[in-house]
Amino acid sequence: MPAITLYSNLTAEDLTVGDVDALVGYLVARLQAAAKEALYGSDAFRALITVKRMVETQGDDTRAVFAAAPVTADLLDARLRQWNKLVRLTYAWHGEDDFSDRWNLIEYRDAAAAAEAATRRLSRL
Repeated sequence: MPAITLYSNLTAEDLTVGDVDALVGYLVARLQAAAKEALYGSDAFRALITVKRMVETQGDDTRAVFAAAPVTADLLDARLRQWNKLVRLTYAWHGEDDFSDRWNLIEYRDAAAAAEAATRRLSRL
């Protein structure tokens, strides 16, 4: 099993709608497969369908901010928040071999914000 990474070196500026679609597709496929194995109408089946709908809804919200323009600092902040909400739904899969390194939490909206944070950290040493 690969090491689990929670934070990415990517920023909100680096990610795309394609990343959102890939992550949502990954999750939905697994939830659908699990629902097929669950007894129809059981609590497990209902829970899986509920989580699938949550993932799809969060995916729609995340996709909307990644598709919006023009790209401003405020929009990048919104992308960061929405992406991290989506990624938090994936924690159970982070150790899987087919889980992409791109699908981790992000800390910064862009390279400039990451550099600014690094400068602040260095100034405290």
